[in-house]
Amino acid sequence: MGSQEDLDLVRRCAAGDPAAWDQFLARTRSAIHRGASVALRKFRAVSDEELDNVLQQVYVELLREDGKTLRTFRGTSDLEGWVSIIAMRSALRLIRRRAPEAPLPELLPAASTPAPGEGAERSEFLSRLDGALRQLAPEERRLLQLAFFEERSYREIAADLGMPLNSVSPTLIRAKEKLRKLLE
Repeated sequence: MGSQEDLDLVRRCAAGDPAAWDQFLARTRSAIHRGASVALRKFRAVSDEELDNVLQQVYVELLREDGKTLRTFRGTSDLEGWVSIIAMRSALRLIRRRAPEAPLPELLPAASTPAPGEGAERSEFLSRLDGALRQLAPEERRLLQLAFFEERSYREIAADLGMPLNSVSPTLIRAKEKLRKLLE
């Protein structure tokens, strides 16, 4: 299907056409599973139950507020790719909202002082990390700070840095790779 046919299908779904919705479900189910699997793999949380939760969450998201998200599809991209991105974001939101797992019971009593060399290793690593971060461009440093220290969403990062939303992920990947190479 071309983008105009995709746009027509989405418009029919938004208008409440049951046949269009059946067609939409059939076309997008595997794309949603792919997108959710990619995101869930990052957290080693891929299970049938998690995938089903994401699938349901995506459809809820698309239909919420009279199809507000569904109506954002403009037909300028592939329908399956579009829902795959929504699935990735939904999976990440579900993982973040999930209650933290109960901590493992303490098997050994906590040491009152660090093991020999442990404090020095940590101090050395932090020194290397600081030096590597200082070698990055200020924009790269700020991007890493927002993503990892402040745990901001991509949307918030894009707004803060004045960059397109779809540029945040690839720019972040490049900055992390540059930092990793500097730490080697």
